[in-house]
Amino acid sequence: MINGILDDLKLKYKTGNITTKIIYINVVIFFSLWLIDYFAGNTISNWLRLPRLEENYITQPWSLLTYTWLHFDLWQLVMNMILLYFIGQLFLRFFRDKDLLTFYIFGGLAGGLAFLVFPIKTTSLLAGSSAAIYTLLFAVISYNPKMPVRLVLIPSSFPILYFGYFFLVMDLLQIILKGSNMGGSISHLGGMAFGYLYMKQFEKGNDFLGNFIQSLGGVISKKEKKTNFKTYKNYSNSTSDNVPKNDYDFNDQKVEKQKKINTILDKISRSGYESLSKEEKDFLFKEGR
Repeated sequence: MINGILDDLKLKYKTGNITTKIIYINVVIFFSLWLIDYFAGNTISNWLRLPRLEENYITQPWSLLTYTWLHFDLWQLVMNMILLYFIGQLFLRFFRDKDLLTFYIFGGLAGGLAFLVFPIKTTSLLAGSSAAIYTLLFAVISYNPKMPVRLVLIPSSFPILYFGYFFLVMDLLQIILKGSNMGGSISHLGGMAFGYLYMKQFEKGNDFLGNFIQSLGGVISKKEKKTNFKTYKNYSNSTSDNVPKNDYDFNDQKVEKQKKINTILDKISRSGYESLSKEEKDFLFKEGR
């Protein structure tokens, strides 16, 4: 029975979109660190959480990257993952998985930097994915502020911009009133600002951060493929590698291809054909033949 549950979870992770994968990773990290801290005396997590610049940050610079993937307690984890799930689905209506990952990662960095440099008096450590999640929310608001959304307890829909106003006001009040989560609210504002402003560049085709991640991934994959042995390509089977193994693979490829086409066409409608990269132009030409 346990093996069946694990196989089902593995399948859902493998077939899920990037939002699903990020949620899985956050949950696994939370429970793994919980077990480690239980036996190690609550020391490992503190080395991964983000301290203030004037308080020990210099001794753990990696925490600017790791804090986004940690949570203080189960309640914080559950609330953040629910919010991530719904905002992630809204983001993926318009953009690709790799675009969401770009905004998520760099939004978390922007939130962490805001926490580090903002002149406040707090000794608390920062942990949680909320800054990265708010980045996605304000990226969608920047792109389509009038998109209608609906909450469970509210019978009518309203523009997503109002949703953003609510979180913005709550965080400003937390800072002004010097609430217990003032440091977290500052990181939220950093994520919001990054999501809104970077989307303005993203719409113009200036996805320099996404290109950086893609080039970094290319370098890593080349290193992994490097070997001292000579390899020979079997040209007789080369065409079969691109052939879907079954109907599910075929449908997945078709959906991904259509999403990419829609993204390119949407970019043309916003910024013109000349805003496309060479790769996008080649892809559109190939699919249009």
